Amino acid sequence: MHFANGFFINNAFLIPPKHFFPVARLLMWFGFGAIAMREGYKDAETWNTPERKDKPVAGRYRWLAIAVLTTEVVICWKYREGTGNILWNPTPAYKWVPWTVGISALVGYWLYLRFKPDHTVKYPGIDKPQK
Repeated sequence: MHFANGFFINNAFLIPPKHFFPVARLLMWFGFGAIAMREGYKDAETWNTPERKDKPVAGRYRWLAIAVLTTEVVICWKYREGTGNILWNPTPAYKWVPWTVGISALVGYWLYLRFKPDHTVKYPGIDKPQK
């Protein structure tokens, strides 16, 4: 997806191949993409082990990589040739209502999980002494 996005963004904005933008984009991805891959590997390696209780795996760069890829996909989708610009054509309700409801439900569920009591307890009951 990363390479396809780079190709489509360069074509949509008519960026020549020798421009600095593709090089800067690859350097940016090299920087935080490597950290995101390491976070994903450590997360998969220590999943559901007691080691995770003492050393939590951070996920900021994974979320950053997902956000950048998603933004690039939206840009590629928006500026594809021959489909019209979203700013000039009103979006029908049968398209935006399900997306709005779905995204609102996901954000609401995330907020519930994020702010519920004991949301940071990874292994409930492991610190309690056995009777």
